[in-house]
Amino acid sequence: MLIREFTENDINEMTTLIKNLCEINNREFDEIAWKTDLEKHLEKNSNSEVLIALDQDDKTIIGMAYFSVKNSNKGFRLGYISNLIVKEEKRRIGIGEEIIRKIIDYSKSNHIHSIRLAIRPDIDIGAKKLFIKLGFKNVLHIYELQI
Repeated sequence: MLIREFTENDINEMTTLIKNLCEINNREFDEIAWKTDLEKHLEKNSNSEVLIALDQDDKTIIGMAYFSVKNSNKGFRLGYISNLIVKEEKRRIGIGEEIIRKIIDYSKSNHIHSIRLAIRPDIDIGAKKLFIKLGFKNVLHIYELQI
């Protein structure tokens, strides 16, 4: 498996993955907005990365995660992981773990003080176990009002 930053050539495969994530989470998916955001990301130097995991044999995308960095008002750099997804048929073989480990290594070498991610209470137990295994702790509860 190879993990790298996405390129313009990856956008269609990534779109299929994110559609799947939205279906899992019962969320609407705006394909045009998603692709536009990815294209903007390619054009500028942003405080975010979109990492993809490629199958070593056929070079198809088998997983991805979005990682952004923000500065807190106290001078700390905080990382945020979102849209972590692995193709269903490739789950439970360490792909998500490798993506997260790559993000952790990047964070350590770029002086990021902590990494956060939000998960739904009904998320797959395996994902929760993965985050705990990698040292994540439950520190925040998020409430949402959908309008």
